[in-house]
Amino acid sequence: MNQSQFIQIELLSDAAFSRGEGTAGVVDIEVEHDELGLPFLGGKTLRGLLHDTWLSMQYCFPELNLLADRIFGSDADFDENSILRIGDAVVDSETRNWIEAAVSRQSHPICPKMVLEALTDIRQQTSEERSTGAPAETTLRSIRVIIRGLKLQSPLYWLAEPTDEELRCLSLALLATRYAGLGRNRGRGHISLTLNGNRAKTIQLVNGVEI
Repeated sequence: MNQSQFIQIELLSDAAFSRGEGTAGVVDIEVEHDELGLPFLGGKTLRGLLHDTWLSMQYCFPELNLLADRIFGSDADFDENSILRIGDAVVDSETRNWIEAAVSRQSHPICPKMVLEALTDIRQQTSEERSTGAPAETTLRSIRVIIRGLKLQSPLYWLAEPTDEELRCLSLALLATRYAGLGRNRGRGHISLTLNGNRAKTIQLVNGVEI
């Protein structure tokens, strides 16, 4: 596998990458985070987002549809025939190493809970009664969100060297993916995706400019 590229995710707003469960006594909906308390977005989830984005725009680029299947996989592709594997989107290695050292040190270590709380916040939301517009009873929920400004990196593993057109297809899906996570219709989860953290070069790939 060739790994020399990554997808960078920059949070332009608070985001809730939910793990599908809560933390008792703290929040009803918890964000994905690892054993160090560092938030992340699963690679399969990210791949699904990019695939959904492509499906919404595929009719504008019919010449790239076969390439998109090679990159993201076709519908109901249980055999993983695509040439691209997408890893979990995590903080950069330097930050992770620093946090890991701070958690494991003998003198005054920090706990993973402190790391999680430093990078997240808790929001409350409720449903409305349609007839009155007032908050509906027993619908108040607390959701942990990742604070905007955090950048995550997802490694790319190519099973075959990508062509310029395949990179163009990937870059189109990256630039067109604008929201992720829960609460997207409430202004949460606004993201910017770029290849290798370079927006200008990602745009160049879309326009077919050699880099």
